[in-house]
Amino acid sequence: MEKPFTVDEISKAVKKLKNGKNVGVDEIKAEMLKCGPKIIHQKIAEIFNDMARTGDTPEEITKGILIPLPKPGKPQGLPSNLRPIILLTMLRKILAICMLERTSEKIRRKIPLSQAAYDSGRSTTEHVFTFKLLEEKAITSADYEVTLLMLDMSKAFDTVRRKDLIIILKEVLDDDEIHIMKILLQNVNLIVRVGRETGEDITTNIGVPQGDCLSPLLFIVYLANAMEEERSIMEQEHRYARPTTNIDTLLPPHLQDHSYVIPTDPYLIIDQQYADDTGWASTSKHKTEVIKKSIPQTLKDKNLNVNETKTEEYTIKRNGDEAWKSCKYLGSMLDTKKDITRRKGLAMAAYNKMKHILENQHISTDIKMRIFNAYVSSIFLYNSELWTITQALNHEIDVFQRILLRKIMKIKWQDHISNENLYTMTNQHPWSKTIKKRRFSWFGHLARLPVETPVRKALTEFRRPVRKPKGKQKTTWY
Repeated sequence: MEKPFTVDEISKAVKKLKNGKNVGVDEIKAEMLKCGPKIIHQKIAEIFNDMARTGDTPEEITKGILIPLPKPGKPQGLPSNLRPIILLTMLRKILAICMLERTSEKIRRKIPLSQAAYDSGRSTTEHVFTFKLLEEKAITSADYEVTLLMLDMSKAFDTVRRKDLIIILKEVLDDDEIHIMKILLQNVNLIVRVGRETGEDITTNIGVPQGDCLSPLLFIVYLANAMEEERSIMEQEHRYARPTTNIDTLLPPHLQDHSYVIPTDPYLIIDQQYADDTGWASTSKHKTEVIKKSIPQTLKDKNLNVNETKTEEYTIKRNGDEAWKSCKYLGSMLDTKKDITRRKGLAMAAYNKMKHILENQHISTDIKMRIFNAYVSSIFLYNSELWTITQALNHEIDVFQRILLRKIMKIKWQDHISNENLYTMTNQHPWSKTIKKRRFSWFGHLARLPVETPVRKALTEFRRPVRKPKGKQKTTWY
């Protein structure tokens, strides 16, 4: 290693290990390393440096236990409804954390701003807001139409070609970093465990292990590389370049040496990705059809398969088909009312799971409220800053909150207590005011994002003037 692993580097990586996780083949828990003496961290650093120098890789680095878990909401028994989770050893996890710290900034240079996953300061909120802005522009305009297209990949993490991934990484990483990456990716041995039964060793040569902290970053750089060529083709489509013949002699002096490259495509097209969820918004039906035909083949060339059964397409316009209102994108419904209704159901289900604690008279109100905020409020308020709120919806939201608070405090309908006293007793604030604060916070974050991000492009498009229909205008977020 040009930059050998140090004891301090290993110690910082050990602190980032999560407690209470299942162990790998080494049967070592994170708590054992965190509470152990410093000499353990020194020995781990020596193992990593010796491995890099000699090429002799400990078995624990390349061995994992594969456990198939049923996907939530899917019928049990079918292999296609199982999600493979790999239990890795502490030695491999520490090495992966160290390499993530060393290489993440370099790898992210290959990832476009259209990808918002696994990056600090980025979230699903951006992509959901992109679609909501364009949807609101379409339903409040007389002559504006937008098409949303969403593609999903099947077993995306398990189909990455490791050789192609290494070639991509060679463009940005140093030789010693590539050497360690090869150790983490090549010749991974897995043991399938179902219940208490284990199978024979399986050597894999494809995919990135799910359970490794490096895997998400490696996958999105692989996906970005797969879509880079297609993106450049779409950007160049319908553009006219300056003629190759020399026409300067035919022009007046003040027009010579002028660039004649003129973008002639009047249509909007925005692409955005969140991990393996890819989406497009376009005002051109033709371009949407081109994407539907070309993108699956482009991804297939990289061994990434689009799940056609999960492909969704919606055309949104004023007084048009309202099927888009039932679209769930990255955990949120595009229609505000439907999203609030869904969030109520999810929050109520979370409340019922914690009911034995929240309604326990032997637990203090302060602890109950901490649990309520962590398990119920956070679920209901997910992406609530994107809701297009009216006075009636504000009232509906606050009523739902007060119903839950009254259940916790054992206040029955015949007990007369003002709303202000209820909020004081529970040390809570109306959710409508919380949403308002979150809207201001979100807008500040939005204004600071680079102009090349999809959500900033959508905001610019939203401001573009269009012909307004007659009658009262519908309420929008902006």
